[in-house]
Amino acid sequence: MMDRMKKSSKYSIITGIIFLIISIPTFLDYNMFPRYNANIGPHQLGSWIPFFFSFVGFILLIMGFGQEDL
Repeated sequence: MMDRMKKSSKYSIITGIIFLIISIPTFLDYNMFPRYNANIGPHQLGSWIPFFFSFVGFILLIMGFGQEDL
């Protein structure tokens, strides 16, 4: 049981780091994602995807480190 929890916490930490790594280039170049209307600006899909990736990454890191015995 404890071995399974440690394994799942390791996977959530690794997945959280991957989400944070993915969010870095999307923050730097938000034009890689499509926009609905070019006149409104980048405050649509291109700017919400990096926030989603970083939020999920931080939540997974917090949950993973919370399950670890540090």
